[in-house]
Amino acid sequence: MDVLLDGKDRLAYSGIGGSTGNVLSILAFLGWESVPLVKLGRDRVGAAIHREFTALGADVTHMRLDRTLTSPLLYQFAGEPTQAPRYSFGCPVCGRARTFNENLVDSGGAAFDRCAAESNVFFFDRVTSGTVRMAAAAHAGGSLVFFEPSAVSPNRDLFMAALKSAHVVKYSADRIPEPFTDVLSWGFIEIQTQGARGLRFRKHSLAPDWVELPALRSSCVADTSGAGDWCTAGFLHALLAGHEGAEMQDASYNEVYHSLRLGQSIAALSVGHIGARGLMRASRPDDTLSRAVQVLEGACAAGDPMLPARDHVALDTVCCEAVTSYVRPRPTRLPLPF
Repeated sequence: MDVLLDGKDRLAYSGIGGSTGNVLSILAFLGWESVPLVKLGRDRVGAAIHREFTALGADVTHMRLDRTLTSPLLYQFAGEPTQAPRYSFGCPVCGRARTFNENLVDSGGAAFDRCAAESNVFFFDRVTSGTVRMAAAAHAGGSLVFFEPSAVSPNRDLFMAALKSAHVVKYSADRIPEPFTDVLSWGFIEIQTQGARGLRFRKHSLAPDWVELPALRSSCVADTSGAGDWCTAGFLHALLAGHEGAEMQDASYNEVYHSLRLGQSIAALSVGHIGARGLMRASRPDDTLSRAVQVLEGACAAGDPMLPARDHVALDTVCCEAVTSYVRPRPTRLPLPF
């Protein structure tokens, strides 16, 4: 769970977080059937995450609340919109740290593996024995496997297994500076994000040259957190919509290019809102997609006004226990288009 505090220690935003949580939530918003494969603590954080996924229409069959586990909670401290967000797992009041634990994803066993194998798309960002096992099962089952590591795992063998299970690998050049030139084999789509410069991609079954996609300008920047996750979700949504039932190795450069460009335009819209998924709480999916297309066509500026000030809630304390007691997520509930 993400908790964003403004400069006066008021609650500005809270909701499902982490790259996987954001991507699953955004895809649910866009009409996908999202299936989180995770266990959570039987605590207020876990209950809030479960409630929000349920409200989004996600399939929460595999989400179990376990008393032996602790659900992760990440604080984000607001600064200037142009500055990189500052994060901490430690509660600023009581000091308790609710961090990620591998048992959250590794304790699902064969049930998680079977579900991954039956999926159309399997997304993961953390390298654990469980996520790599699920990725391998998804790959073997014919799923498109999307891997978005934040860093190279110290367990090189496990990290290499994760790479080999993936069809699409996306990473930040700031955190992983060396491209996977000699690692990714035929058919892989490699996406390297470059911050304000945009991103570049290449498809290893074709020419080895990178294709550059410059960043899109936004007229309003309120919060840059989650922009990369909007880009990922938008890319998947566009690519699968135009390539349903076909093998990913058959995707052309033009299809990858246009799908990534749509992802970038949605990400540019997202930064005009407070919170990693604030755009979801201020827009309908059809409107979001149509505006993203307009941004690409130059018909409108990429940027929206920030969410109203009333979303900044004054609490007696911003302790992790208090903010998770208050959480009342308001995701947009809409009929699925397919």
